Amino acid sequence: MNKQQTTKVNLGKTALFALAVLIIWSGSAMAQQSLRDLAQEYGGDWLAGRWTATTDDGTEILLVYRWGLDGHAVIVDFKMGEYASHGMIYYVPDDEKATAISVDNRGGRSKGTWEAQDDKLVSKNERIDAEGNVQKSGAVYSKVDARTIKIALYGLDQYDELNDEPWYTMDFKRQVRKTTKK
Repeated sequence: MNKQQTTKVNLGKTALFALAVLIIWSGSAMAQQSLRDLAQEYGGDWLAGRWTATTDDGTEILLVYRWGLDGHAVIVDFKMGEYASHGMIYYVPDDEKATAISVDNRGGRSKGTWEAQDDKLVSKNERIDAEGNVQKSGAVYSKVDARTIKIALYGLDQYDELNDEPWYTMDFKRQVRKTTKK
């Protein structure tokens, strides 16, 4: 075989390999269940929305959960006073769990997991502040009604299980989107 024929054969094999990889990737991407699908299946899709609460000292807390990337992620924004964080929750099929990551305006970062337990959603997080200090905590989200959720914050024990009693609980109200008249 001469050099020109060998080059054509190699290019043909490369193109065929690339096409096979694209077909495999697109097939697995289409088959992968989205986080939104799982949330609907387990009854946790009620969390999406804009939620507010006010602390005893009058500080407003804003929590926003919105779908992104065609339902494969939840974008999370949190604001309380001067503190703010931005993160994402996404499903990891190999681990069969939802994973969360976030960063905040004070140089901190966190990572954690989410899971459905009965009719509640449970998140467990590890936050590392700018100085490297680690704090572990958990939160249990309960749907009270269409406009109210209850969030209970817990410490985690050495096995990353929720402590018996929450640090505190707070009701959050859904904020209705304001529509503009045309």
